[in-house]
Amino acid sequence: MERFVLFISEPGSDDIVDIHPSKPAAESALVDYVRARSATIGLPAHPDDDRAVASYFQNSEAIYAIARVMPLAKPGNDQ
Repeated sequence: MERFVLFISEPGSDDIVDIHPSKPAAESALVDYVRARSATIGLPAHPDDDRAVASYFQNSEAIYAIARVMPLAKPGNDQ
């Protein structure tokens, strides 16, 4: 079963590593993070999720990644 990892690193904050059951779930968690952080630091809220994420990370040292991870193959299972 595949999973998706959301990684967020922002100077001055602890890194965030969350595992999600799907890519849309990881993307939704990223949007939630961006909207919460934006409100905390007084950035304007964009109605479009993609624009909100892009604008938050555009001029920042913060980074994020969403990556698909697969379980390790069992020994003797050549798939």
